[in-house]
Amino acid sequence: MAITHRQQEGFTMPELEYLAQCESISIVPLHRMDRLELVRGAIGPFRPPQKTEVPLWLAVMLKRTNRCRIVAPKWLSYESLRDQCKEEERPDSLFTKLPPHYLEIAHILLTFAEDDLVEPQNIRRLLQDLREVRQSKTREGLKMLNPLQLQMDNLSLAEINEIRPLFKHSFDMLRHVDALASATEESQQQGQFADRLYSEMDDTLGSSYLH
Repeated sequence: MAITHRQQEGFTMPELEYLAQCESISIVPLHRMDRLELVRGAIGPFRPPQKTEVPLWLAVMLKRTNRCRIVAPKWLSYESLRDQCKEEERPDSLFTKLPPHYLEIAHILLTFAEDDLVEPQNIRRLLQDLREVRQSKTREGLKMLNPLQLQMDNLSLAEINEIRPLFKHSFDMLRHVDALASATEESQQQGQFADRLYSEMDDTLGSSYLH
């Protein structure tokens, strides 16, 4: 199947949130409910106060009709996010491992289940801090681009989606520099390219998903 130009440019945030809603999350049902037959299989029966794993979309639907309480993932706590921020801020640290859809899941839960989170405002602030320090690392990583590869492990899908439109343009420019420049000239031109790419990254990452 051919990939459209818009797909090459990346997904919109609502599209990423749609994909994230297939992720599983724990709920505590507030009422007894019978077994639900879904396309991917049956879920339930639901018996309070026993926890049950359900798709995020179903958890949100039940929450909005006052049929459950959503159990926040362990990584979406004040203590966990604080530790993640400290780890990200260590000199020469790599990207910490987070769920592929951590931004989308956090946004959904802060929107529809804020009362099920402990210290939601502090969680929101730490997510923003975490987002900004990871954006800074992404900028530094792109400044080290070479014509062969770019490796930045543990980026989430939303973070990859933000810089995806720059990849083809960036690697095409680098290959052009590599093919035409001598060793000395290449170093100078790559330095100029890094400055230009850094400026483009500032424009691309200037607005945060959680604002």
